[in-house]
Amino acid sequence: MRGKVLIVDDYADWRDILCGLLEREGHLVEAVGTKEAALAYINENKDLDLVILDIRLIETEETNEDGMRLLAEIRKRLSFTRVIMVTGYGTMETQRKAFKEFQAFDFFPKAQFDSDEFRQAFQDAIEQAVRDRKAWKDKELIRGQHYEMWQRDKTD
Repeated sequence: MRGKVLIVDDYADWRDILCGLLEREGHLVEAVGTKEAALAYINENKDLDLVILDIRLIETEETNEDGMRLLAEIRKRLSFTRVIMVTGYGTMETQRKAFKEFQAFDFFPKAQFDSDEFRQAFQDAIEQAVRDRKAWKDKELIRGQHYEMWQRDKTD
């Protein structure tokens, strides 16, 4: 299944690695290095299936959690988009927050990165996003058809 993916990481090397991995699997991939660039892309692309997001988008600032703030924005704006968090500095507390507060789909530490495990996670995330979006569209279509039938019955 082909998905539309946004990668948000301040390290160009990580963006390149992740882009290559996803593109080889046939996905449409865009990669950016800042929260601002990600928000601009999200504003133009409401049909994203997956965002791969670094927690700390400015590595020189130890307390930076722009990725977590961006995760919150994604959850508000794109209800069907799944988010996989990646980090070089993640703690168990950060991981819990990503899952509990913002419903991250998965979480990967860069230091222990396993491409096979990651490949399975992003495939699962994309499939779930596509399935949920389709179910919602089908439900809206049926709701619209019921409304049209109700309108016809009302005028008869």
